[in-house]
Amino acid sequence: MSLSSEQASQALREVEAVSHRSSQLYSYQKFAPMLMLWGVIWLVGFAVTHFFPTRASQIWIPLDVIGIGGCIFLGRRGKQDASNDKSWRWLASALAVVVFYIAVLNVFQPATGEKSAVLISLIVALFYFLSGLWIGSRLAVTGLALAVLTLVGYYLLPAYFLLWMAVVGGGALILAGAWLRAA
Repeated sequence: MSLSSEQASQALREVEAVSHRSSQLYSYQKFAPMLMLWGVIWLVGFAVTHFFPTRASQIWIPLDVIGIGGCIFLGRRGKQDASNDKSWRWLASALAVVVFYIAVLNVFQPATGEKSAVLISLIVALFYFLSGLWIGSRLAVTGLALAVLTLVGYYLLPAYFLLWMAVVGGGALILAGAWLRAA
């Protein structure tokens, strides 16, 4: 039995679609626990910062170290072949974001704690949105939702912005992780 050229082309398109969807689902499964981890970190970090704003750096530096280390651990989990490991790229990306964040804060001094929190939250939202353009729409939706929620809290609830980010921002990341896991 021989295939026509149209049947062969259709079969190749179906294989490519299955391969793309499989890769997307694999990426979602890798991102899901990382989103949940950062959701918990945001919940704790923003809530504690609300009550102890003068200790923000003492709160966030260890939480960021835990988050970045946790993401590296989660990203490497289950990998057999260390020669193709890309965790160094993620670490370098995180370092680039931190350097960019610090540079922007220094250029636009003085920056309040809330404005600093908005900036990093919007950078994270942008990262998820751009990741979604490459990996899958659920990450793009996550980034867009996080950006909108951040701006809503900043402009409509300025006195409670940090608590808003703890509950709504952290909660959104946790829910997004569950949504990715369910894909």
